[in-house]
Amino acid sequence: MKKSFKKIVRIAAAALCLSMVLAFLPACGGPTEENKPYENLVKLTIDAGGQNAQYNTTASMDYDKFLNPYPYNTLEKLVDAWNEANAEKYGYYFEVADNSINMDRETMAPMLSNGSAPEILYYLGTTIAEDQSKGWFYDISSDMEKPNKYSKPGEAGSAAWKDIYNSATYASTFAPNGEKYTVEMEQNPIGFIYNKTLFDAAGITEVPVTYKDFMEAQDKLNAYAKSINKGNPSDDANYICPYFYMYPWYDSYLESTLWAGELKYMDVITVDGTIDGEEYARAYMQKDPVTGERRFSPEDAKYVELFRLIKQMTKYFPTNYSSYYAEQQFTVGNLAMLEVVGGSIRELVDTVDGAFEVGVMPYPILTQQPEGEESNPYYTTFSVDSYVRRGFSGYSTGWAVTNSAMNKDAAAGNTNCVDACVDILMYLSCFENNDKMVNDLGFAVPLSGNTTNAHFKALAETYKSDLANKETAAWGCATAGGNMNKDYYDAFYLFKQDALGLELPAIEEKLSILKNSFINAVNTLYNTNKWDSKAWPAYGTTNQEG
Repeated sequence: MKKSFKKIVRIAAAALCLSMVLAFLPACGGPTEENKPYENLVKLTIDAGGQNAQYNTTASMDYDKFLNPYPYNTLEKLVDAWNEANAEKYGYYFEVADNSINMDRETMAPMLSNGSAPEILYYLGTTIAEDQSKGWFYDISSDMEKPNKYSKPGEAGSAAWKDIYNSATYASTFAPNGEKYTVEMEQNPIGFIYNKTLFDAAGITEVPVTYKDFMEAQDKLNAYAKSINKGNPSDDANYICPYFYMYPWYDSYLESTLWAGELKYMDVITVDGTIDGEEYARAYMQKDPVTGERRFSPEDAKYVELFRLIKQMTKYFPTNYSSYYAEQQFTVGNLAMLEVVGGSIRELVDTVDGAFEVGVMPYPILTQQPEGEESNPYYTTFSVDSYVRRGFSGYSTGWAVTNSAMNKDAAAGNTNCVDACVDILMYLSCFENNDKMVNDLGFAVPLSGNTTNAHFKALAETYKSDLANKETAAWGCATAGGNMNKDYYDAFYLFKQDALGLELPAIEEKLSILKNSFINAVNTLYNTNKWDSKAWPAYGTTNQEG
């Protein structure tokens, strides 16, 4: 009874507070019957999700280290400014959604199917081969060829909107059908955050550069942990763990490195530096006319090597790794290296708050076993023709114009709604506005590269250097799990998780399970998209043959 009474009191108090707030809204400039903004116009919604953090306005702009550490309303202010200048012209105005769907596919897909999704929606292209034929998104590629009228004269974008992106990465943002559906809003820092204090204690004087360096650093960290009686992997509270991942997809840089040499044979339908879903289907379905072998298969020996390298990376994982709280253990000083993206870097640095010295470093470079040198498992015996560009994983937080906008235009008999969506995306992606939008939140790097975060700057320098090296490949250039459909994405993710608990012979044996999932994905995509295998380049064709 006491609980029920207290609950009733809380509800009554909340209702009273709400009534008081509503009573004051007119005086505070809130909408009233006499003061409705754009009352003759149609409202459009922006789903402000993101890969590093969401751009929705926070409930309060009052900073609180624990309850509201990142107050934000910059996107909303930019949208208000666009509305004031442009809404009457188009007959539409925009509002930023209170919350983002943020790629929750179970919510997003039904909304897109029935045309009720926000007009501008955050969409991560991992399932684009599956979705490209559904009519969900507007093809923005032709608009990208036009000048961005909001870019300053002479600035990237002022001649052609697409110039706000570097050409090497821009090409990889297209769907397999040659259309482009998203406007990417930020650059995604990626790498390791590390405890410099632990590095110094373990005698690690230089940041690891190669995979071999990285593994030898783990060995030193483990030896140090044992020397101070903190080397028991079954005791999380007292175990110094050399390395842990945040999310098992990040080690896809190893997969791309091992397969980068196949780009010239597999990236031949849409030559963009990335093997897309159709190109994976072609590489599996076509066989060498002489040997009968396929160009690609999940049972390939390179996948055995991939899982060997991954298992080796995790050799010092805690015994109960599946329930290990990596971020918490890093902040209390028990974890030396953690894989991270921009949002995690910002939050972890803020949480550590000077308790120990923190640094960031790019992913290590996988190198080939040198001839004449004693065999070392920290090398790979496979040919390494290039390595993946480090520091950034490329552009992220793609916002797409959805069929909700296209349907409004079809009903009105004009293109005003889509035109308004394209215009505001130009407005938000021009460097001046994009710098504000991204830097004020502080979880990623703006399109211009003008980041205000010192740790992001360090990764940006690595990316800039790698980008200038013609021998490097794009992040995720050869990641089958990320370029097929959602079913194979899930299958590959789960397989990687299971592989950590298996010995290598057992992993090799179970690759047939992964292959079956891949075949199902190929069949689904092939039939859904009505790909014409007869139009594919013949086996052995390279993208260097024109």
